[in-house]
Amino acid sequence: MSLDKQSRQYEVILEIGCAYTKVGFSLDTQPKKVIKLNFEKPLQKSRLSYELSVEEKLYQIFNVDMVCNLKGRSVALIYNYYNNEDMYNIIAYVLFYKFEVAKIAFLIGNVLPLYLTGHFSGFVIDLGYNCSTVSAVYDGYSLLHQTGYIGEGGRESAKRIQQLVPDYSWEQLEDIAIKYAKVLNPGDIDDKQKIKLRHAEISEFELAKCYTETYFGNYKEEESNIAFGFLKIVSQMKDRDIITKMAQNIVITGGARRIPNLLMRFKNELLSLLETEFSSIRNIKFYITNLITQHSTWVGGALIVQIGGYDKFIVTNSKFRENGNLFCTRSDAYNFISIKP
Repeated sequence: MSLDKQSRQYEVILEIGCAYTKVGFSLDTQPKKVIKLNFEKPLQKSRLSYELSVEEKLYQIFNVDMVCNLKGRSVALIYNYYNNEDMYNIIAYVLFYKFEVAKIAFLIGNVLPLYLTGHFSGFVIDLGYNCSTVSAVYDGYSLLHQTGYIGEGGRESAKRIQQLVPDYSWEQLEDIAIKYAKVLNPGDIDDKQKIKLRHAEISEFELAKCYTETYFGNYKEEESNIAFGFLKIVSQMKDRDIITKMAQNIVITGGARRIPNLLMRFKNELLSLLETEFSSIRNIKFYITNLITQHSTWVGGALIVQIGGYDKFIVTNSKFRENGNLFCTRSDAYNFISIKP
């Protein structure tokens, strides 16, 4: 029996990020394919040419890599609230009109990792490629005005590394990141250790500085610092009881989460800042939940689909047409994301 026939009874789970696309079926515990594929729309590209580009990429994913016919099927499309909304509308347009899917469930990826913890309140910190963000969820409701940018992302790290090895391509920089990424502790000094690459040699300390300065820069000089950015958003919240409940479940996700020493450095920065810059909330206990699962956003989406109760997110072809080929607007995207019965 072909993969398509075996899986036809299950929904397709499609997560489109800035750097990677992940796809699989609703009963999978991990995505079947993780593909380095960027769907971002170049500024100079027309809508028509971008639609053709999207169609080619989706054809590659489903007809070639997955050997999966989407006609008449249901797709759960996981999207990032902070990415270009028009990009997802065009992807939905291509899925409905070119691949003839029956319906699409639009799931907000920024909060999906939370559901792997078994709780309905918490903060989700996403260390993404374009930037790092935090999303606040209380009792199943996303608090739209308490979410936002908290620092730079993987793209900034890559730019810094490229200054060390200017002749290396972005793909080669990614290989370096996978093998040698590290975050420094305060006070660490250069031990003169070198990393020998195929066509270059770089300082282990200087490489680690690229990641450290991206995520834990000097906030007093307005440099990117994810711990400072996170606490700044938390401190602006008015209800202490809500903060206390959400602070007990901090979920950190994204590719940079796996960088050695990053989580420990984040925790130490948090404790230090609570004693100095944010003493007004220092009595609140902050707990970082350790998610062992990789691809937690995709897995969270598969979980919602498995247990049901996601009908409120579904858009049919006819409804998409009625809405002017739009799946939602920024104003209503966060109205209700609870999967509680």
